[in-house]
Amino acid sequence: MKKKEINLFAAGKEGANGQDGRGKKTKSKKNFDKKAVFFRGALCVLSAAILIFSFTFGLGRVGARDKKLTGAEEYKGILTLWHVDSFEGGVGSRAEFLLARAAAFEKSNPGVFVMVTPMTAENANEKFAAGERPDMVSFGYGVEISGYSPIRSGRRFKYGELDGDVYALPWCMGGYVILSKSELGESKTLKNAVVSKGSFTQPYAALALDGYTLEDHREKAPLDAYYEFVSGNADILVGTQRDANRLNVRQENAFVTPLKGYNDLYQYIAVTAKAAQNKAYAEKFVDYVLSDEVQKKVVNLGMFSPYMNLSFELEGLSLMQGAAGGSLSYPLFTPQAVLGEFSENALLAAKGDESALKKLKNLIR
Repeated sequence: MKKKEINLFAAGKEGANGQDGRGKKTKSKKNFDKKAVFFRGALCVLSAAILIFSFTFGLGRVGARDKKLTGAEEYKGILTLWHVDSFEGGVGSRAEFLLARAAAFEKSNPGVFVMVTPMTAENANEKFAAGERPDMVSFGYGVEISGYSPIRSGRRFKYGELDGDVYALPWCMGGYVILSKSELGESKTLKNAVVSKGSFTQPYAALALDGYTLEDHREKAPLDAYYEFVSGNADILVGTQRDANRLNVRQENAFVTPLKGYNDLYQYIAVTAKAAQNKAYAEKFVDYVLSDEVQKKVVNLGMFSPYMNLSFELEGLSLMQGAAGGSLSYPLFTPQAVLGEFSENALLAAKGDESALKKLKNLIR
């Protein structure tokens, strides 16, 4: 398997040698050897914030339809959008990204406001179970939504479909990757590996469906797995694009082998509005988020678009993008009980169990 020496940098800040967050040179361009993968960049502090926008309108005796904002614009309504991170992202906040898109959408749709509320999968599930629901939800695996309606869009994504209708579409995605201290060579048996496992991610499925087996490994939460690797306690890290970005900011070197057989690192968006007017504006907002204009901006998150190849100067991200885009995935609306069975078989398959691998393949399409 050929490896390329690739230089990756953290997004969002200017990096070493005058490079910006996506690895673009602000001054001179440096050529690199093509056999190892270098991750370099400036150390950045990533923070998560709960973004809750409250809109209070003292309508009093005045009907909502007669309410004017800023003295000119007719108030048309508030769209609520719940955002849930089911997996680690890239180099920025997906909630903040949606908030910026909401502001742009409001400018082109006077009188319509989008309220973005980040929450955990557990919180979202509790609210849906209690009968609450927003007009839209940005989510991934681990969230069981209700009240969703078909989305009329020019985009298609079969893993968000039911009976031929589209009910959820991904607006950004990540990808699984093997990061190693030395080239893997022809062997697909991994030794002294640490596996980064989130609550709703399936790295074992990505390994097994690419033909890899684990001979000696430990499973850790994402950040702990990363530290296990960079501290020298593991020779191999089975991780995601998030780990690539972490290596960027530490100027760490690693060989990269993208996993292309399976991917579930999709951030979906679905419409769950009850009112007809809100549903119409929600679909319009979804169309905007999935538009080429917005999809090109996903590069700023250090993540990938499900619909187009983004322009990464850094060859490593391009390599990961190409692998992630052609992967099989797990149907989004499969019951959570089946997902548990999938997880069990994925682990067994990654340890070399052929029977479990067959079951795994039967659960995806």
